[in-house]
Amino acid sequence: MRRFFKKIQVEDVENPYWLSISDLMTGLLIIFILTLSYYMLTFSEKTTELAESRIKRASILKLIQERLKIEGIKVKVDLEHGILRIPEGILFDSGKAELKKEGIKLLQKLGPILYEVLTSPEFNGTVETIFIEGHTDNVTIHTCKFPSNWELSTQRAINTWRALSNITRELRDLKNKNGEPIFSCSGYADTRPIAPNNTPEGRKKNRRIDFRFAMTPPKLEEKELIKKIKEKLEILKKK
Repeated sequence: MRRFFKKIQVEDVENPYWLSISDLMTGLLIIFILTLSYYMLTFSEKTTELAESRIKRASILKLIQERLKIEGIKVKVDLEHGILRIPEGILFDSGKAELKKEGIKLLQKLGPILYEVLTSPEFNGTVETIFIEGHTDNVTIHTCKFPSNWELSTQRAINTWRALSNITRELRDLKNKNGEPIFSCSGYADTRPIAPNNTPEGRKKNRRIDFRFAMTPPKLEEKELIKKIKEKLEILKKK
């Protein structure tokens, strides 16, 4: 019996198969823990950046609103969705896309304020896009010029941008971090109401121009992540 057990012990030492499996599993576990830790750290950093981005967007909107209020102009802001909201009655007459004198006066105040805020050291480069959005109520329009509310809402957005950029030409040169123009135009007809369309007051609220601010998203540097993982693997191989 002693000879038998002694023989088994010798074979186990000479055949390191089980020891190799153990080392491999340990190595894989270490790799998994390192990778998971790095992903969790990266996710935490990006979540913090997103929160800071939302705070900056709210600050931009409140600052613009306050500056306009000093000039005697009241506009609404939706901090949750990043929107500066201008009621239709200020800019356009019902069913029309030509800017009113009152609307042009508002844009004369808004343009310089927008430029000053967006180019300030605190906010420069933080905005990805500002969508100038046209919205209507659900009252159907059908003319040669505007076959539907889609054309009307889109043209209002375009006319708002044209007037704004003619008043403050520097806005045309504003670019995001990718070198793309910040401002763009879109029309939504009556598809995004903010109030019921069954009352005159509700329809009036739905006829509006929105400036929707989209902030520059944090980038997940995948190449850097892969590089770090490979470095960790190389270290493990050498051990």
